[in-house]
Amino acid sequence: MMKNNNNEIDEGTGYIGYREAFNMITSNVKPGKEEQLPLASSVGRIAAEDIIAAISYPTVDVTLKDGYAVIASDVAEASARRPVRLKVTGSVFAGVKYGGEVTSGTTVKVCSGAPIPLGANAVVSGEFGEEAADGTVLVRADAGEGRNILRAGGEVKAGATIVQKGERLLPGSLGMAAAAGIHRVKVYTRPGIAIVGVGDEVVAPGEYLNAGQLYASNLVTMQAWLASFGLSCAASVVKDDEAAIKQKLVGYLRKYDVILTSGGAWGSERDLVIGCLDRLGWKELFHHVRMGPGKGIAFGLWEGTPVFCLPGGPASNEMAFLQLALPGILRMAGDNSHPLRTVSATLTEDVTGRHTAWTEFKDAVLYRDDAGQNCVRLYKERSRLQAIARANGLICIPEGTDALKSGAIVPVQILASRPNDIS
Repeated sequence: MMKNNNNEIDEGTGYIGYREAFNMITSNVKPGKEEQLPLASSVGRIAAEDIIAAISYPTVDVTLKDGYAVIASDVAEASARRPVRLKVTGSVFAGVKYGGEVTSGTTVKVCSGAPIPLGANAVVSGEFGEEAADGTVLVRADAGEGRNILRAGGEVKAGATIVQKGERLLPGSLGMAAAAGIHRVKVYTRPGIAIVGVGDEVVAPGEYLNAGQLYASNLVTMQAWLASFGLSCAASVVKDDEAAIKQKLVGYLRKYDVILTSGGAWGSERDLVIGCLDRLGWKELFHHVRMGPGKGIAFGLWEGTPVFCLPGGPASNEMAFLQLALPGILRMAGDNSHPLRTVSATLTEDVTGRHTAWTEFKDAVLYRDDAGQNCVRLYKERSRLQAIARANGLICIPEGTDALKSGAIVPVQILASRPNDIS
């Protein structure tokens, strides 16, 4: 990295900008194949086509209340003091068609969800009717035409779009799809993912740890993030040995849709991953980004398979994964949105960046003040792993900005949902 005479980071590093890297990833990864799934198995997936209502719901006019189906003009003057007496000629329940007809001076007793009998154009709620032993009912309230009636197609009409292509399928929309006569939907398949941790010092969790070694926490963190989006992956650890790295990468290329590596990506003589990929014939699209932390990330295509080479340091690994690799992986599943939800909050202190040419992400604590307003401050624990574990938000100082001032309203990416956090 070059510095100028004022010891500031020089813009002429040769690194690409964060937004350029993001756009390069999203333009080179595409949604995968499509599959048909039952409605109940498709929650959280991304629709691969518009979901169109096959039938209207409801299919006929139905009552919204238990009560009495009436002709509105018969009860136009009805009140508690001057009730109107109607003859009860029958009753009808949900899912059952009534064979008769409501005529002037008569009514049919209806239960919520029941089809409206022929001739009726309103429903008087049951609490306004008092039935007598002679088969009549005293109606003590009026009901204008259409009162308490849900018209055919009132919820959804045949041919209407319930979910658009590219939208996430949520329980409510799936329930509407079921009501509209749909039982299976077309969704994008989820990509198969492989992660390779690289380094003599890295040990898979559960294995014996020698002095100076460390457990592969990066792999677990990435696996957990992927699992939170319904994505599973294979993960393994290999030593700093070119033959072993090549063997693992080639094996994964045949089986998986995307490969991530952790460690060995910076460029020293012990960082072998990029060199291995070069010799295996991948097409590197970028290496190093003006982003802090996470600048050491590389991205390329290997026989059409996206490969993300992430730095090994926990903070750099996490940020490169969340801001660049994970959005690309989710795009392969049809999801174009950023994986981290954003809320606005008042910044309670000044936050400075390293250089206006860089995009910087800061660990933060997102909370509500006594007035219930969203506020955010920096997370000040120096431990990298504690910041990853306990910070619940990220503040971004975008390229072109050198600082954010206290009192400013800023977007904050949410990392976790905890009691009393922003929901």
